[in-house]
Amino acid sequence: MSFDITFGYPAWLVIICLLLGGGYAAILYYRNKSNPGKKTSIALGILRFVVVFFLAILLLSPMIERLTNVKEDPMMLFVQDNTGSLGFVPDSAYYHNAYLDEVKFFKEELGKDYDVRSYTFGESFSRNDKFTFDEKYTDMSAIFVGLQTTYSNRNVGAVIVASDGIYNRGINPVYASGTNKFPLYTIALGDTIPHKDVILNDVLHNRVTYLGNKFPMQVNIEARECSEESSTLTITRDGERVFSKTIDIHTDHHFQTVDLTMEADEVGMQRYHVSLSPVEGEISIENNSKDIFIEVLESRQKILLLSNTPHPDVGAIKQSLENNENYEVKSFEIDKFDENVEQFNLAILHQLPSLKHPRAELLSRLEEHNIPRLFITGRQTNISAFNDQNAGITIRPRSGQFNEALPQFNHNFALFSISQDAKDFFGLLPPLYPHFANYEKDGSARTFLYQKIGNVITEEPLIILSDHGETKTGVITGEGIWRWRLHNFMHKQNHHVFDELISKIAQYLSVIEDKSQLRIYSENIFYENEPVRFTAEVYNHSYELINEPELHLTIYNEEGVDYPFVFSRTSNAYTLDAGTFSPGDYTYEAKVTIGDDRFSHKGAFSVAELNIEKLQTIANHQIMYRLAAENDGKLFYPGQWSELINELKQREDIKPILYSQKQFEDAISLRGIFFLILLLVTIEWFIRRRSGIF
Repeated sequence: MSFDITFGYPAWLVIICLLLGGGYAAILYYRNKSNPGKKTSIALGILRFVVVFFLAILLLSPMIERLTNVKEDPMMLFVQDNTGSLGFVPDSAYYHNAYLDEVKFFKEELGKDYDVRSYTFGESFSRNDKFTFDEKYTDMSAIFVGLQTTYSNRNVGAVIVASDGIYNRGINPVYASGTNKFPLYTIALGDTIPHKDVILNDVLHNRVTYLGNKFPMQVNIEARECSEESSTLTITRDGERVFSKTIDIHTDHHFQTVDLTMEADEVGMQRYHVSLSPVEGEISIENNSKDIFIEVLESRQKILLLSNTPHPDVGAIKQSLENNENYEVKSFEIDKFDENVEQFNLAILHQLPSLKHPRAELLSRLEEHNIPRLFITGRQTNISAFNDQNAGITIRPRSGQFNEALPQFNHNFALFSISQDAKDFFGLLPPLYPHFANYEKDGSARTFLYQKIGNVITEEPLIILSDHGETKTGVITGEGIWRWRLHNFMHKQNHHVFDELISKIAQYLSVIEDKSQLRIYSENIFYENEPVRFTAEVYNHSYELINEPELHLTIYNEEGVDYPFVFSRTSNAYTLDAGTFSPGDYTYEAKVTIGDDRFSHKGAFSVAELNIEKLQTIANHQIMYRLAAENDGKLFYPGQWSELINELKQREDIKPILYSQKQFEDAISLRGIFFLILLLVTIEWFIRRRSGIF
């Protein structure tokens, strides 16, 4: 280690500090009347000179620069497949016992020369020394995202991945490893030999249907090594059989699709149990059955989508709403619309009213019949006529110009909840184009998204929602929302965030107003690895949103076992993360006390089993071989631990890295300097006292 000193001011000022220290000492002790003696005066003068010099030097803001040589030993990253597919092979007991001992020995031997760190992957890539083989799905591509994030520019000697090569989430790991910069060795686990097995691969169905409808269901079946055998496909609901068919198997690699139609004859969440009867000698019956959940609603919400002229915004919104089974969408250009507005639950008006198509009579009928409206303003909008629509906002243009406004989420918004993914994604979206104007909000208006102009977050709304007693309105103050849908697909390869945004707005505007003072919101179906989450709103007797009372919720399973919870408070509402639950049907009851009154809300939800790991149990060692071959490594098998250790130790590119590290520190912050000055002043004071100098 070496060090240097730099100053915040010109270095020649050090001479001034020397003169200042010497001058101060000379004036104080030259011809001192106390006459302590020549040697004593010289000693006192030197002490005072040093103290004053140090104090003066500190005024120049000196910095201590340290140059330290650091040695970074190579790291070995052991990454273990922690998913359930290893639990459904004939030698699964080996992986829960002997294999764990072998891995422990391997890491201990490797740890004698290297820094060994353990990770697991499955549902996520995480630092973990315990292998449980119980994660519900496999995303191997997450390994390389995690490595790049955590170990970029670090001295990683090699990565060892132990897996059966089966993945059912994310992209092909061979392609994902293109970002990998480290040698990668693989340990091929699992069994590549097919065994006798009948598999219920998947059941495709609608999540939502409507009472009286017939809905399709598609059952995909696979059978291995079961030639000339047969199995029975059975579907039951509430213990009653609603469908049955014999499946004849004629080859050792049998695939079959069964298409059928079911009738929705009962409102509510319907649970169907789909199963295949086992064949003799089958290796596992865990993948022979599956529960599916279908919500049967009484009726579909009808949405009217009116536009001034054709526009990509209209197409984007229409496609998004049609992806939601709750909505039936009809789209018209306004000059071609001739239907009865009373049949619709929500009207979306794109750049209406306009100069070309004011249609004041149609807009008046929408308001008279209390039909909720969502306005999207733009260049074709007649702003003067728009301001007469009681939309919850008045726009006062400053000029004919338009701003480029980025979306900024309002964290105090509480009319409905939106996922964290959506909140995070708003920062990636392109701008909309609202008027350069003053925006005057009504008292009932609540801003969902603010306009962010450049780096400035304004108070002007980009999306705003209002409640005028019996009628709700919403306004998107700028056109161009179709670009949000494209960006969603570009970044996520799906439209989920955009669809969630449009569906949440449509749901808030079109839903029949709930006048209860306690309202609980939650999904109806969860998978066993998903946390069960609730949001809640509590209103006082004046229907003002409050969150002072404590809100309790109790969840009951099918055996009547209760799980009590207390909601956490947000800015003006409540939220609860109840964690994960085992597959099954659950009911819940929420209770709150407001003044002297008690309110309760009851509901139900179902938790579905996630059995994707049971569907594929034949190991894919070809994936493991390609991963190693394309990343400067080799493939090994369990039992070849010593060979792998020798291979790693023989690599000449796995060695420590030496680098220099600079550190800067203000000299005035060093305790040693403070205590040195204090010591010098104390010695001087002691000598002065002994010499009788005051």
